[in-house]
Amino acid sequence: MLATALGLTAGHACAAQGGVQASSVAYAPTAAQLQTVETLKQAAIDAFAPAEFARAGKAPLPYRLVSPIAPESGKKYPLVVIFHSSGGVGSDNLLPLNAFTRGFGSAESRRDFPAYVLVPQTPGRTANYEKDGRGVRISKAGADLADVMRLVEDIARHHPVDAKRIYAVGFSMGASAALDAAVASPGRFAAIVAMSGVPPERSLAKPLAGIPTLLIHGTADQENPYEGSLIWAQALAAAGGQPVFITYQGMDHRIAPELLTARPWREWMFQQKRP
Repeated sequence: MLATALGLTAGHACAAQGGVQASSVAYAPTAAQLQTVETLKQAAIDAFAPAEFARAGKAPLPYRLVSPIAPESGKKYPLVVIFHSSGGVGSDNLLPLNAFTRGFGSAESRRDFPAYVLVPQTPGRTANYEKDGRGVRISKAGADLADVMRLVEDIARHHPVDAKRIYAVGFSMGASAALDAAVASPGRFAAIVAMSGVPPERSLAKPLAGIPTLLIHGTADQENPYEGSLIWAQALAAAGGQPVFITYQGMDHRIAPELLTARPWREWMFQQKRP
């Protein structure tokens, strides 16, 4: 049921496992889904307005911002923060615009999910990895993450953003950074979508237990081990949360192609609102 609700229709199994809303999905992309990836890689980026965020004593932080097509006067809109993977590190303001990110700039996405979409680019890592006492890989905030969070606050202050509907989204290092950002500011995000990341130390889960969290990971991921997301989901559940955890059986380190355009997980995210 859960996988279907999130737009995942390939053979799946769903179950509630000690507070974790778990689904297991066979990784079996179709030719059409793989073609969608290639199409999105070449999609127009006109909706992503380029800008820079001034930093004291440092080079400006480049970013892109998608705005609602026709914002209504007096209305506030959600803000989606897309934390880029390590492949987006740089200063050209282009590398973070991968197939996943470009999907948020499509006419359909902007029509159906009116929101601000912030895509910062950092010159260094936003999350660093090490192993905990049990040998499990964990993440800690990188040096540039604090500046990204200052940018988020600046965007929220200067645009009609609904402060109760700010969402953190990321893949790989971006997923790790999204979770690390929530650890640093547990009252900021209304929901987190973390794909194939390295979560923080499990002892840090309790303050985040109340944040709706969607974790997605492939069992064949050799870059960021699957067990990290599993342990984090279990830690959130043990702290009283109800995380959603989608397992892709046989998927390596990537975003499942169907998620690039699937509406249901976006609908789930945009439904979340802080009290």
